[in-house]
Amino acid sequence: MNLNELIHLHNKRRKKSRFWTLPELKKDATLMEYAQKWAIEMSTENKLYHSKMTDILRLGYNNVAENIATGQKDVESVMNSWMKSMGHRSNILKKSFTNIGCGYALSNEGTPYWCVCFGTPSVKKK
Repeated sequence: MNLNELIHLHNKRRKKSRFWTLPELKKDATLMEYAQKWAIEMSTENKLYHSKMTDILRLGYNNVAENIATGQKDVESVMNSWMKSMGHRSNILKKSFTNIGCGYALSNEGTPYWCVCFGTPSVKKK
């Protein structure tokens, strides 16, 4: 799965915002690792559920959110699902988020699980 394409779609949606200018989300290695681990966790348990936001905050972020999904076969489908949901869309278009990490995993039955983490670092990352 091309997770860089998923990041690109997030930034494409942010660029289309009619309300304000949104900064482009930067791919964040820490958030990528966390999101991938969480997607694997959900796929292993074959259950869709959110991680603890406090766990993401502890990684060095002061503002975080997470979008999760299951069943969508490709990046376009999962983005369309999230954009149709007020809460998920709000996370995607939140002006204060600067960084993003994405994860994707298949369960043993072949069910796709998606996780996207958004964050604003507590300190400048190099």
